[in-house]
Amino acid sequence: MVLHLGAQDVPLAQMGSDFIILKQALIEDARPMVASITLKVDERVKTFPVDFPHGIPAGQRRVALAEVAAEVAA
Repeated sequence: MVLHLGAQDVPLAQMGSDFIILKQALIEDARPMVASITLKVDERVKTFPVDFPHGIPAGQRRVALAEVAAEVAA
């Protein structure tokens, strides 16, 4: 699992329905944004949008996800 934050790819340790856990905390704060996650299970790959309305604070590994509005995800 990989979180795509603009030009930066961040490996994920775990993902739930409303949170992710980064393998390593970010060194700098990430601004509020819509990003994407790529999930690979066996040979199936799926990429989907995720919303961080409050950004990702530096030093924090567990981050809450918000629903992405349909018009943003399209």
